[in-house]
Order: sequence, then structure tokens, then C-alpha cells
Amino acid sequence: MQKIRVAVYGLTTEGYGIASKIVENASVTIVDDTLQMAMELDPGTVQSNPTLQELVGGESLMGLKPVSQVLTEARVVFFAPKLRKTGDESIIEANAKLREVAKNVTKGTTVVNGLPVGVGGNNDYIALIEKQTGLKVGENLNYGYCPLRPRAAAGTIACFAKVKDSGSLEDLGMRTSYGDIIATELDYASSVLNESTSIATEVELMRKAKGLKPIAGRAGERYIDDLAAHIYDLTAIQASEDVGEPLTYLAGASIKSLENHVRYIVDETRELLRELQLKASRTRVLVAWTVDKYEMRADRMKTAESLVERLRDYVTDVKQAQVSAGRDEVIDSYKHNVAIVCSQRDLEWMKSLKTGSRSSEISLLRATPALQRG
Repeated sequence: MQKIRVAVYGLTTEGYGIASKIVENASVTIVDDTLQMAMELDPGTVQSNPTLQELVGGESLMGLKPVSQVLTEARVVFFAPKLRKTGDESIIEANAKLREVAKNVTKGTTVVNGLPVGVGGNNDYIALIEKQTGLKVGENLNYGYCPLRPRAAAGTIACFAKVKDSGSLEDLGMRTSYGDIIATELDYASSVLNESTSIATEVELMRKAKGLKPIAGRAGERYIDDLAAHIYDLTAIQASEDVGEPLTYLAGASIKSLENHVRYIVDETRELLRELQLKASRTRVLVAWTVDKYEMRADRMKTAESLVERLRDYVTDVKQAQVSAGRDEVIDSYKHNVAIVCSQRDLEWMKSLKTGSRSSEISLLRATPALQRG
């Protein structure tokens, strides 16, 4: 029996996660939407390359095909693009990439959108696809929504309808539900807003209670990495609502709080340098933030870059450090190293470096709402 043809549009961590999940049950091709190349995947390739970084870092990419051919032949298309813009520009970028996909979609295809949208946002995506294809979702084209969390696996796909002769998601081993797209939009938006406003509230309250930080760290170990994870999602929620709607204020407040948090971290770093009486020329500042460059959203990368640039206004030697780096790449034995730790994973890594570098001076600043030290 011939396997169903599936195209995963987006050489992203999330897209590769989908491809890895279905590769046993389908003929899968993954599309690099940046270079506009398509590569066939098979179970052996996925098994020997459990992460996208390992796949891309391999010696060769096999079975290259034209992107238009891959999309035309696919019975199921998963949309998980690599976005490299932020803010409103990221929404425009996403729409442009979906438009390119839709140009090549044919009758009977199932298009599954993995990008989060605001409430009612899928109606806009469906209208865009119908305009580009000349087909009708629910009649001769199927549409599904499966909002992908950063670096996370796909969950249940909410489908618009069951279209005759459309690619069967169930045959791929995917969980599906029909007619629940609006409910999925609401559930996802609720989850994102709850998480983001919770962290944003702690960021602002801890700033107000600056002198009580040792007592006030009630939020647990949540970092700037957590707050930056859903900026695209929050922007999409804003874009789907009329100006002045309460949801736009909630989403906008969380985005603003991230911008504030970057500034608070810079201010706290300057305060730490003053307290330790460190000269800028004798100090290295490390932004310990391990960012996945293949993640769909660009928000973590852009926030890390912004933090580095702002710190360089005060200290020349500032660098971003990731857990894959060796000790000598990160620690300067001739300077005092101030490490701004941006996630729990990076905290454990920096603690291990500090333990193994007793001859080097290392101070830690955790990028949590309370900005704990040590």
C-alpha cells in the first residue's frame, strides 16, 4: 500500500517534530522555507538524527525536490514556518508564507496550520487559502488547526470538516477532532494569556518591591526565557482583536512587560557592577541563554540580541553563551565574569561552570522576576 504524501512546510524544530512523529506512516518531505529547498525524510534518517540540528549538521541533504512539486503532490501539508521577524512584521511574514503554500495546494488536500492565531484568526487564514486556491474549505479542501508551543510536540488537530478524499490525519497517527477550531482557539489563547500575564505581573511587582527581593521571590523559577516564549502568540491575539478590546490590553501588557524586563535586567547588572566595584574594562558579561535557532518563533533570539546590545552600552565585553559552548569559550580567567542566567537549564550549566572554575571570578544574576543573585 502506497503511503500518503505529506509535506511539512518549515525547517523548524516544531516541524521536524511533526515529521518525526509521522515518518513511519507517511512519505514525508520537509521544506526549508528560507532556502526554498525540499528534502525527503525516511525512518532511518530520522532515527539517526533525533534533532533537527543533527540533521542539518550532517554531511549531505538527500532527495532534494522542487518546493512547488512537493506541495502540489502532498495530500497533507503541515504549516510550521521559520519566522525571523518580530512584532507586527512577524504576522505579515506568516501570512506571506501561507500565501506561498496555498498557491500550490490542490483539490482534496488537508492543510494543517501550526502557527497560533487569535480568536477568529483561522477564519482569516481560511479566506486567504480559498482566495489563492479557488477551492472551498469544507467542500474540496480540508483545514486543521494545531497551535504548536515553542519546541513542543503537536497535540490534537482541530479540523474544520471531514472532506471526501482528503488526506487522512488519522492514518498518520495524529489525534483529530472535527468542528472544534473555535474551541481550540479559545483554549490556546486562554493558556497563553494566563501564563504570560502571570509572569508579567510578577516582573512588575518585583520591580516595585526591589528592596524585598529575597523575601518576594514567590513566583518560583520562571525566567525571561519563559516570558519571551509567546510574544508571537500575544501579537497574534492583538492582531485578531479590535483596538481597545480588553484582550488587546492583556496581550499588549505582557509584551510591554518583556521590554521592561530587559531594561530591568540591564539596570540590575549595572547595580551589581557598582556594588562589586568592577571596572568595565575588567569585566565580562555573559548572557547565558541557550536559544534554539531552528525554533519557529524568533522572539527568544531577538530578545537575547536586544539584551546583549543594551548591555554593550555599559560594558564592551558582552557575549551570549549557550550550553554547547566549552568553558574556555565562555569564562575569561583574567576578568570578573558576570553571568545573566536566562533559563533554568542555563542556571544548572552556569553553576557547573562556576564549580569547576574556582580560580575564576564568576557572579550570577538570574533573569527571573525577582532578579535573584547567586
